[in-house]
Amino acid sequence: MALRETLSEHEPEICAVAGLLAERGWAEANSGNLSLRLGGSFDPAGERFPLSIPRPELEGHSLLLTTGGSRMRDLAENPLENLCLVKVVDVGRAYVSEGTRGEVTSELPSHLAVHAVLVKERPDHHALLHTHPTFLIALTHLVKDRAELRDTLIRMFPEAALLLHENLEILDYRTPGSDELGVATAEAIRRVSGVVWRGHGMLASGANLYSALDLVEVADKAARIALLLGDRSKECGLSDDQLKGIYEAFGD
Repeated sequence: MALRETLSEHEPEICAVAGLLAERGWAEANSGNLSLRLGGSFDPAGERFPLSIPRPELEGHSLLLTTGGSRMRDLAENPLENLCLVKVVDVGRAYVSEGTRGEVTSELPSHLAVHAVLVKERPDHHALLHTHPTFLIALTHLVKDRAELRDTLIRMFPEAALLLHENLEILDYRTPGSDELGVATAEAIRRVSGVVWRGHGMLASGANLYSALDLVEVADKAARIALLLGDRSKECGLSDDQLKGIYEAFGD
């Protein structure tokens, strides 16, 4: 079985990250999903499904994804039962899926759209992680201006300034699982590695799931600090001079 074959390399990473998401309350019930674009091409033994938006960039590529309805706490314990293997075929017009139960994640349009960008423009980024960080979602409801929200997060502490500066974009609310959300996220991922979905959660890309999780952790901690500061977050955040000093000392 091709799905079982892929797990031998990726199971420890997937189980560890899924367990952390569940433990932190960022993957309540069956929320959150992840995907890995695999180095080799596998041949899933499953049904063929058409894609509403063709992804020719992914022709022949295989992805390991969470199934629809899977829980991260269950994925951490039993990955084989909560993952599926997808291969894009027919010049990107369809996909073949193999899994022991259920369908692919409802956020498949976003995962495919983003991987189609990454495979061309950031091929070292193989992992996508979507989760529901509590404090970050709360802050998106309170701060309506996207530029202000991004600036607030960056100014909360030095690591946020380094990891999120010019690497985070905020999207206004779109229907979960929609092609519209996938297209908007893919466009944003051309410029950044972290995309906040207002009122919903965050999607991050990385060389692996651990590096994608890094971005989510930093963004949510920055949001938590901002919420603790309340109305004083603007006056208490790092100043322009302090940010400049951080970028001069640690930036590229």
